[in-house]
Amino acid sequence: MQGALKDPLRKNYVALQLALAGLFGLVGLLVLLLLIGETGGLLPFLLGSVASVLPVPVYVALILWVDRHEKEPGWLLLATFLWGSTVALLLGYVFNTLVAAILQALLGPLWATRITFSVVTPLVEETAKGVALLGMALAVRDEFDNLTDGLVYGALVGLGFGVAENVFYLGRAFKAGGLGGLTELFFLRVILLGLMHSIWTGCTGAGVGYARERGGAARFLAPVAGYVGAVFLHALWNSANVGLEAAVGPRALLLAPVLFGVILLPGILLLGTLAYLCERREREVLRSYLLDLVTSGELSEDELRVVAGREKSRRLWRAWAQKGPSGWLALRQFYDALAELAFARWRAAQGRPPGVPEEDLRARVRALRERVQALGLGG
Repeated sequence: MQGALKDPLRKNYVALQLALAGLFGLVGLLVLLLLIGETGGLLPFLLGSVASVLPVPVYVALILWVDRHEKEPGWLLLATFLWGSTVALLLGYVFNTLVAAILQALLGPLWATRITFSVVTPLVEETAKGVALLGMALAVRDEFDNLTDGLVYGALVGLGFGVAENVFYLGRAFKAGGLGGLTELFFLRVILLGLMHSIWTGCTGAGVGYARERGGAARFLAPVAGYVGAVFLHALWNSANVGLEAAVGPRALLLAPVLFGVILLPGILLLGTLAYLCERREREVLRSYLLDLVTSGELSEDELRVVAGREKSRRLWRAWAQKGPSGWLALRQFYDALAELAFARWRAAQGRPPGVPEEDLRARVRALRERVQALGLGG
């Protein structure tokens, strides 16, 4: 969530941001060199990168749509995506390659390929992605405190991994089959299957997020259950389509949609249902924990209805049309401050630290409301 942070917390976050920037810079360079080498040259790498990145804005918007009420910090969302596309990818590549070499020496190439693809790869990759979610739950507890957060962060780290992995496959497809091969695999991996890693790691994120808002046994069992679910779905997918990862031609074009409907679609429906239930729960939190502000006059009934409903986007676009970017930003910050206050109260009611003192949050709400009113905008 966004808003004012206490100075010690702000300093800790700045230090974390600097550390992550250094990590992503170093690992990102290694991944860049790795992908150029594995795709067979600079041109296949560039074409594979462009094709892989094309639908990313749409996928990111779809994922962030899940978290419409309690917005997460942009830097943390970016860091989550970058972990998947750099650190997790590199860890997955190193350990998959190492274990595959050991298995090949022991069992031969056929069984080594089958076991690596169906067992080792799901375990290694879901662990590499899941480490980021566990680390966030411990390091940035104020920004990762419920199931919705887990879904969003899990889907983003999975998306980052999938985008970087697709560069590898698309570059190789161009090297082997030219633009025709690249186009065919683009449809399969980027359009049809572009969110598969988001679905798998979203399960881990949901488990970690559920643990953050619940006590007792759920604190330990939910992350394990989410991780096991992610590995199982990943392994089921890999086992069902051994050879599809590098396949082109009619067989792949026919097989991929079938596997999507049988294996991936149920995961999408499950996570979509969770997202809907979480969104409905968040609207109830906003209504319940901001209602007293209407009584005290700090908030109007119309403002409460909008912030706890589904009209915010329309109001924000109207603010842009009336006052331009400054009006949009002022109203956006007002809504975010109200959400931050409501969820801080919600955490306090559960016996958890609210993060920022309530009086500081209420003062921010009052200041932003005055700014919105001064611009002639209705909340």
